Amino acid sequence: MITVETIRERHSVREYDGKPLSRAEFDALIAVVEECARESGLDIQLVGDNPEVFNVIARFGLIRGCRTHVAFVVDDGKARGVAADEAIGYWGQKIVLAAQDMELNTCWCALCSRKKSRAVVAPGKKIRLIIAVGHGKTQGFSRKTKGVEALSSVECAKAPAWFAAAMEAAQLAPTAMNNQNFKITLLSDGKTVRIDAPQSGLNVIDEGIVRCNFEIAANEAGADWRWERDI
Repeated sequence: MITVETIRERHSVREYDGKPLSRAEFDALIAVVEECARESGLDIQLVGDNPEVFNVIARFGLIRGCRTHVAFVVDDGKARGVAADEAIGYWGQKIVLAAQDMELNTCWCALCSRKKSRAVVAPGKKIRLIIAVGHGKTQGFSRKTKGVEALSSVECAKAPAWFAAAMEAAQLAPTAMNNQNFKITLLSDGKTVRIDAPQSGLNVIDEGIVRCNFEIAANEAGADWRWERDI
């Protein structure tokens, strides 16, 4: 079971040992990927023995020594809409945290050689982004985050303990360039939660990731709560 402790332990890893996943690891992870694909309706694929997808020369986002990735295949063009990106973030983070529970390391990767991926991409489709999965040379490192007071607001008399716990998990969510461009508000009824983020670029994917972390922590605390708007 994915818990808040899983969220605390997971960090982005960019340097891997160059070894493929074992057969048991690959099979366990593909079961998670397929379950998330069924529940979400997204086209999510686990691709092994494909290090070429990480062959990118750039200042940011370089992944080394990784052979396996999760690919998110979507409709090409604006018809996709923001809902698909939000779902990618939410379900992708579930996969990331499941991998962490399997003692695997991960990194969200928007900067990659998509055309070199061996994922099955039908005409009219494209790879939106990938997640690197493997055995890291390290377990990654904590990064500087914005304070909870900058990421949240409370409209009721006092924030309950569960909201503070859920905000800690949201604070630890990985976001593009670590920009943490979101705000979570507990409304006046003390139960309804709203999340606001720019509806453009990778911000929408980040919103889905943040939702996943917040939800795990709020539910683990046994809170009586709900989103103002579901995915």
